[in-house]
Amino acid sequence: MVLQEGTTYTFSQIIDLNVEIDSFLADSGYRSRVAPLSLATKSNVCPLPQFDQLRAQMRGRLPYVPLTSDAARRAFYVSPLLFAALDQASFRMHIDYPVTGGRLSGRVDFLLRGAHDVVVTCATETDIARALTQLAAQMIAVSERRPQQLSPIHPRRARKARRARREPNGTQFDQSAQMQLFGAVTTGTVWQFARLERAKKTITMDTDAYLLPPDLERLVGIFVGLLRASGSEEDNPANEGDKPSWANS
Repeated sequence: MVLQEGTTYTFSQIIDLNVEIDSFLADSGYRSRVAPLSLATKSNVCPLPQFDQLRAQMRGRLPYVPLTSDAARRAFYVSPLLFAALDQASFRMHIDYPVTGGRLSGRVDFLLRGAHDVVVTCATETDIARALTQLAAQMIAVSERRPQQLSPIHPRRARKARRARREPNGTQFDQSAQMQLFGAVTTGTVWQFARLERAKKTITMDTDAYLLPPDLERLVGIFVGLLRASGSEEDNPANEGDKPSWANS
């Protein structure tokens, strides 16, 4: 066994163990799979010219911003992409989110909470293979904490939440949110997704990878598809003249 019984681990300690993801998951009571994920995308997330502008900004600014650290890659690539998704779907975005109280603990780079929970892990030193193990650890930690935080919502509170566009459909949202959780690991330019199925205790790694800035629209569409509630007001595309906050010149 890689993990010692009765021992708690931080996410950074899991990385330092330098173990294969299959071994880590087996010790954690999970199975691993590698298969294509059918990730729902929203094709109408915003007018095409605004994506062109953000893509041009990334390419134009790159020669002037040395991406020599994880923090620099996170600020240059990851945050603008997630804010682009946030402008299209009103989910809650936690940055540097602490997860404690279980066998696995530490801080998650980004925890997005909408129709599903989505964990976003930034690869250390662009090593995406090791970061996949870190992503799995963070997804398990978030998943095991999440059910304890959920409880049936009184119909009156559910109606108020829907009006405030915080959470859709009350108890139905709680039940579906507990079924599966998604994750994404990124080096900034390379993005790969995963899905945790709580009932089966299985984590599936997607066979596809996406690149920034070429796959900008598709990546935003995937995040919006995972986080936006179906039938929400945000299903209507943005007006042609609107300029999201992430596309500031």
